[in-house]
Amino acid sequence: MIRARLPRALPGRAILLLTALAACGGSKPTNRPSREDAVVVLKANVRDAQLYVDGRFIGPLDAIGGGVAVAPGTHRFELRHEEYFSTYLELTLSKSERKKLAVELAPVLP
Repeated sequence: MIRARLPRALPGRAILLLTALAACGGSKPTNRPSREDAVVVLKANVRDAQLYVDGRFIGPLDAIGGGVAVAPGTHRFELRHEEYFSTYLELTLSKSERKKLAVELAPVLP
């Protein structure tokens, strides 16, 4: 039988590592809005337009049919599509506000 010799510090390091990993986990991230978040539902004539909020890609409109939740305050919403001109909206939203907007993207002419 062959036995490997482990350094004495390894068990202490292993415990420290397991403790650190346990502290990082535990709660699952949630995609649900809080009661204080504002929710914006955007509808557009281009269903697969890409939504960006404050410069961060969120997803195609048809994939986020329920809208997007943001913290109260001023936010920049942008819809992009390669065959249409981009559209920008700057909205100032209050706590728990719900807003529905319809946006018309203009096609790029050949």
